[in-house]
Amino acid sequence: MALAGEVGELLAELQWLTPEQSAAVMSDENLGPRVRAEIGDVTIYLVRLADVLGIDLVQAGMDKLNEAARRYTVEASHSSAAKIGSDNPQAS
Repeated sequence: MALAGEVGELLAELQWLTPEQSAAVMSDENLGPRVRAEIGDVTIYLVRLADVLGIDLVQAGMDKLNEAARRYTVEASHSSAAKIGSDNPQAS
């Protein structure tokens, strides 16, 4: 629950920014350090949770990317926001 709270605090710093403002957030002398601190908090809680559960975060991320690459091939998903297998069964 603490992780969700910290993610909420990070989102609160970014929620009303345009995509351009979000991309440049670290150059803002007031907002940049706050975003950095919130990302630090999220990281601490996520790493601790993974440690307690015995999850290798890097491997979990790689597994997720590999699964996404398998499920959402460029050919099947190009120009489509539909999920393969649920919204777009013919592409699975």
